[in-house]
Amino acid sequence: MPFSLRHEGIDGKAIFIKETLVDTKQLRVKYHNDWPAKFPFPVEEKFASKMQSAGLSQGLVAVPLEFTSDHQFQFYLGYLIDALDMLPMRPDLAFEHIWKAVDAEFFIVQAEIGNQKASRFDGFVDKVLGDSNTAGAFVDYIRIIPHQTCEYAAKRVIQASAATDQNSGILLNRAKQSLGEQFITSLVEKYPAGPSGKPSPGDQRKAGRLLKIVFSGTEVELRGSSFTFSQENLMKFLVKVVLANSRNERFHGSVFPPFRSSSAKLSTYAHAYFLLHLSYSLLLEVFLYREHGVVTTNAVKSAIQHNANLFKLLFEGVE
Repeated sequence: MPFSLRHEGIDGKAIFIKETLVDTKQLRVKYHNDWPAKFPFPVEEKFASKMQSAGLSQGLVAVPLEFTSDHQFQFYLGYLIDALDMLPMRPDLAFEHIWKAVDAEFFIVQAEIGNQKASRFDGFVDKVLGDSNTAGAFVDYIRIIPHQTCEYAAKRVIQASAATDQNSGILLNRAKQSLGEQFITSLVEKYPAGPSGKPSPGDQRKAGRLLKIVFSGTEVELRGSSFTFSQENLMKFLVKVVLANSRNERFHGSVFPPFRSSSAKLSTYAHAYFLLHLSYSLLLEVFLYREHGVVTTNAVKSAIQHNANLFKLLFEGVE
């Protein structure tokens, strides 16, 4: 696809590269060789244009925080600041930074439960859903999960069902613990992995659409059985399967960098921003139930609702 690149020179002056046909392999080499000068990749230009047309400068709004010298809060805040510095163009990196704070909290909650064999993910979800000091507004994101995130989750579960390594077994077990063994087994039987260990593109889309319906709260029928899921089940699936696996893949270098890929689309941004929005909303809940005194419940509710609307403005209908 033809496109133009706006190249920022070292002196800050804009240099426009002539509109041409350049694939991302060539672009990655050029980006490396031109560094520290920078230019946007095609999908980055599309996303910047999308934000401009929506009248936005950011894809997430941070809620103002009061001061406290509490060490735990300051520890988490450090990661949050690193995350904000990645925006608006790298929500994937922003998610990684926030995940470090949220993941640390998982282990603290597990220690407080007093059972090291208990799932730290389940314990955390139970905490944010059940603590009287939380806002609970993060569940708004369940209903606006983008299609690409559902496809991602379906593909990973189906792949895990056909693999024999330990990590695949862990992922599959987490999926079954979240949405039930019968549903997950029925899902992979209806949309099985092919010889490559992956579902066919058509089955991947269909399985993703099924999960999208599940997250809308609608009852689904699968292989003769009907299924509906509670917000608790859906949140556990998002935290244990989608968020945790996304972070692990990126940390271990098992996925291609998303925005410097020939397959990158606006839906790639939708998926990355969904992970960011959800993890940020969960971190705000931590600030509340830890009673750091830096933000109120109403402020968190308002911020999460505002960000959910912002997400819909940018990505509703994007596939």
